[in-house]
Amino acid sequence: MKKILYILLGLILLVVIGIGALVTFVNPNQFKPLLTEQVKKITGRDLVINGDISWRFFPTLGLSVGETEFRNPVGFAEPNLVQFKQADLSISVLPLLSHQLDIGEMRLEGAHVFVQTLKNGTTNLDGLTDKKAITDKTATEKTVTTKNDNDLSAKKEHWKVAVAGIELVDASAEVRNDQTQMVTQLNNVNFTLDSFQPQTWTKATFDVKGKMNAITFTAQGSTDLNLAADYKNIQLKALSAQMTMKDGNTEIKHAQLGLDQFTVGKLSNVTFAVNGQVPDLSFDTHGTTKVKLSEDHNTVTIQGLKVTNDLAGKALPHPTMNLIVNADATYDIAQKLALVSQIMINADGTKVSGSGSYLAAAIPDIRFALSSDKIDLDSWLPAKKASTTVANNATVIPAKDISAVATVADPSTQQPDLSALKNINLAGMIAIKQLKVANADIANVKVVTSIKQGIATINRFEANLYDGKITGSAAVDVNSALPSYHLKNTISNVSILPLLQAVANNKLLAGKANITTDLSGHGLSEADIRHNIAGSVKVNVSDGAVYGVNISDLLRNAKAKLKGQADTSSGDTVKKTDFSALTTTLVLGKGIASTNNFQLASPLLAINGEGHTNLVNEGIDLTINTKIVASGKGLDDIKGIAIPIHVGGNWQKPKYNLNIKDLFKNNAELESKAKKEINRGLEKLFGDKAKDDNIKNAADKLLKGLFN
Repeated sequence: MKKILYILLGLILLVVIGIGALVTFVNPNQFKPLLTEQVKKITGRDLVINGDISWRFFPTLGLSVGETEFRNPVGFAEPNLVQFKQADLSISVLPLLSHQLDIGEMRLEGAHVFVQTLKNGTTNLDGLTDKKAITDKTATEKTVTTKNDNDLSAKKEHWKVAVAGIELVDASAEVRNDQTQMVTQLNNVNFTLDSFQPQTWTKATFDVKGKMNAITFTAQGSTDLNLAADYKNIQLKALSAQMTMKDGNTEIKHAQLGLDQFTVGKLSNVTFAVNGQVPDLSFDTHGTTKVKLSEDHNTVTIQGLKVTNDLAGKALPHPTMNLIVNADATYDIAQKLALVSQIMINADGTKVSGSGSYLAAAIPDIRFALSSDKIDLDSWLPAKKASTTVANNATVIPAKDISAVATVADPSTQQPDLSALKNINLAGMIAIKQLKVANADIANVKVVTSIKQGIATINRFEANLYDGKITGSAAVDVNSALPSYHLKNTISNVSILPLLQAVANNKLLAGKANITTDLSGHGLSEADIRHNIAGSVKVNVSDGAVYGVNISDLLRNAKAKLKGQADTSSGDTVKKTDFSALTTTLVLGKGIASTNNFQLASPLLAINGEGHTNLVNEGIDLTINTKIVASGKGLDDIKGIAIPIHVGGNWQKPKYNLNIKDLFKNNAELESKAKKEINRGLEKLFGDKAKDDNIKNAADKLLKGLFN
């Protein structure tokens, strides 16, 4: 027993003497030239160790290295790629004999990393290794491997690694990209990892502050982790992380992520919450989901995602809103492809469901198919302010003054920002059973749309509209200074009165409408559309009526006045003119919509006309010629005579007037009859004095003013 004790004491003494000899005769600073020489040889860069290298004895034998710098090549903004103030590392010696690497506490203080990409694409990470040395080393390893594989007696020993702890104190980093003008800075980075070895649970914590251009952020958190024996997989549990972010008026006041556990190939329960604000909008978002990473580390699966958003602010159509999103999705990491197998969105009772995909690329590619039972689009648009336009006081602009249209009104000149269309590819389909837009009720809406290379296209649009159908297509190209557009559609057998009443609160026209539209232009502000829109609109309305005027009643009154009779109209007379067909082609351009082939046919009347309406100030200047084509109704005397009626005013309050001068122009017979009726009236009024020269001269002046 004493012999064994003596042997142990001898071994201890031998170790103490060895350590003493190591400290006495081996100065670690003498390795500085060797280290710098080898680093220079391998990387071509300078390693500068300004501080001392000293021995450590507790808790295990190791080294401490003082201030050290690893240089950048010339031409970069900072001199060093990596630098640190102090690094400590210790290793237990005896376990090395058993292929076990026991590392004491690793501590790195004041470390800083600087990575820069120059405008020409060169980075300070380029050329860090000697390719020839790597090639030679790889060839040697292959030779050794081949030899060992052929030696059946060779046994592979796997090293076991254990770390007493890792501590990163007050570290920082900066990543600068001169090509994208992006600068990311990490400051006050602290990281700790408790005693660590494979297949053993340990705890990690982190704390970091940073800045990305104008964005500032903080993040901190902790988790328990367990590294697999082969170092290829890791398990997590009790993950908790918090973050804040601020960028001008945009702020994330608090964001939190929680994870119960993570194991490759198994579903994990995730919770998250974030609240903050952007200009004119505050948000409070929270949700849950299940997440799984496939065993090949390539596919992320998301099941049962539920996100609830409580929103408030002036940017919303409502003062407050509740938005709920449910979805299932997968993400292929290699292909950068996200597939959403199903998504359901509920925004204040408006529900939309569907599926889609997202391919991450320089220009992202999106595909989708969405459907909804009912959408009231008007409820999502800003409320219209009371109109203060000049429409109600609009002055009709004569045809000769059309060039002055642009100075009459001042519609909005603000262009919508559609620049995002240049940075996305999209294709999809939308189906809506009931849609309300501009107060019009539309059913069975189907839209096929796409966006590519800055051109947004509605390839196909179809819907049921007030007993009829509408089909069409449209495109907007934003690749020029002012976006251009082209619209084509066909309206078939639509009941026009309820449509006009819903859209414009206008009850002037009824009937079945068939309308073909082909319009184009440039500029999408209200002013640009009114001034620059061009094309044609072909209108055919059958079995209808024009409300607000009874033309036959108007003609009977005119006839009675010519004969000196009382007004024959009745207060109960309905102010409308029925017709069997109304056709016209509107030609749009230079702020004017004009027609020269307006025709209206009815059992009583035949009407044709021409004129224009001003798209800027909404004035009307239209002359229609009316002929009586039916007998009876007290109008036989003027049957077959073209009677001109002028339509003026504006879109909201049109005015109808009988043009007496044009009525008698080129109608000698009617003029003769009217003169006889006037002379007969004068004789009744003045008797024998009607033949007096003064009275006759006054009557002649009256007749000239009437017929000329």
